[in-house]
Amino acid sequence: MPARRWWMLGVTCLSVVVVNLDLTILNIALPAISAALHAGTGDLQWLVDAYSLVFAGIMLPAGMIGDRLGRKRVLLAGLAVFLVASLWCALSASAGELIAARALMGLGAGIVFPLSLAVVSAAFGDEERPRAIGILTAAIALGLPLGPVLGGLLLQHFSWHSVFWINVPAACVALAAGVVLMPESRNPDPPPLDAPGGLLATAAVICLVWGFIDGPEHGWTSAPTWGLLAGSAALLAAFVLRERSAAHRIVGPALFADRRFSWGTAATVAVSVALYGILFFFPQYLQSVAGDDPISAGLRLLPMMAGLLVAGGAADQVVRAAGTRLTVAAGLALLTGGLAMLSQVRLATGYPFVAVGLALCGLGTGASIAAAMNAVMAAAGGDEAGTGASLNSALRNAGGAIAVAVLGSVLSTAYAGDLRPALAALPARDAATARASITQAAAIADRLPAGGSILRAAAGTAFLHGLSLVMLICAAVAAAAILTSLRYLPGRGAPGSAPAPQAPAAAAPDAGTRR
Repeated sequence: MPARRWWMLGVTCLSVVVVNLDLTILNIALPAISAALHAGTGDLQWLVDAYSLVFAGIMLPAGMIGDRLGRKRVLLAGLAVFLVASLWCALSASAGELIAARALMGLGAGIVFPLSLAVVSAAFGDEERPRAIGILTAAIALGLPLGPVLGGLLLQHFSWHSVFWINVPAACVALAAGVVLMPESRNPDPPPLDAPGGLLATAAVICLVWGFIDGPEHGWTSAPTWGLLAGSAALLAAFVLRERSAAHRIVGPALFADRRFSWGTAATVAVSVALYGILFFFPQYLQSVAGDDPISAGLRLLPMMAGLLVAGGAADQVVRAAGTRLTVAAGLALLTGGLAMLSQVRLATGYPFVAVGLALCGLGTGASIAAAMNAVMAAAGGDEAGTGASLNSALRNAGGAIAVAVLGSVLSTAYAGDLRPALAALPARDAATARASITQAAAIADRLPAGGSILRAAAGTAFLHGLSLVMLICAAVAAAAILTSLRYLPGRGAPGSAPAPQAPAAAAPDAGTRR
């Protein structure tokens, strides 16, 4: 029934909002957790990274297993794991226990995230799929900035445990409704599962993301960072060699030969780089430079969210009228313009200017990523929907994690260099602390009996210089994606360079892969 499919989409959106929320909601609770569980800096770092590492690493095997065992079944199993892990987190009594629970939570989230795309792609035909994927894509992006807002509200009234308890009712509702509303779909004739190849791919992704997480912390030239990145390269090379000789490849060459999948994925990675750049660095500006509290900073991101929701919901109509190529390129152009505006933010810049830039970024993100994701899932087809969605999700999240690490290093280097002259009068220890981050510089400025305003202004100016560089880099990535999208993505009604594998199975509501 058509109405049932849209109710199912609502349940799927709830699932991805909850799992994406946990990428950012914990950050605001870290000081409270540190005090309650006597967690050191290393413990706090692992509370964040354990979730991200397992989340990124499990996506590809989750999609392959879903294609074989049933996407609904595996998605609901992931939700159940996420629910159990949330309960464990809320009841944890030590930092080590909480880290282990966060890793288990990442496992559940990494299963739910890609299979939500696969389930929606399989449930909706060609006419409705663009709109459904646009709505789901908007829900995915909504979870990231919602984390700090919801976390701040909870911590105002409850303990740190509440940031995990909030997951429990949402996961229970999604599980119960998913059992009733989600249709089952799978590959009716799956090839044998290449377990060694899957393990190589998973290990390569984990080492890559871990290496880029480790770089800013221990230095890009440190032995652990280089060891992880070199290990990732070696594992990736081993995976490629195995794929060339394997009788049953994890990812069929026809999938990457299809321009809709390969260049659609490239566009979504470019958008993810910009989205992560905005959502991880702009809240620091709003709180430490503009002086907003966490809740107010989150609310000031609403223009971006509004633009994203509007454009994501309307993307299917634009695709019908203008085609995939022009829709993606136009969205990327709006995103580039918004990033260029945000690169011009200065100490005296008012919020209306920032709001317009954020709204343009939201509109551009919603239009481009929804249209590109629809192209990706149309190319993957019914039988490989799980694998295609997982591969795209893994690349997007790895790209986002790498972007945060690299852009963070760019910002930190520019900030520290610009701030150094203003720290000459401070004690060496305070100067080193202020140079480490804008947040710590603001804290030192608050303690100074005199001259705090001078340090705050200098730190704000230095941070905004770094932020400007970050936004310009993101704009350059988005602009490059405009050119590749115009050159390689198909236009209205144009096929990909290779036929979509088993496309009829994904297009017809009564296809044999569903039951």
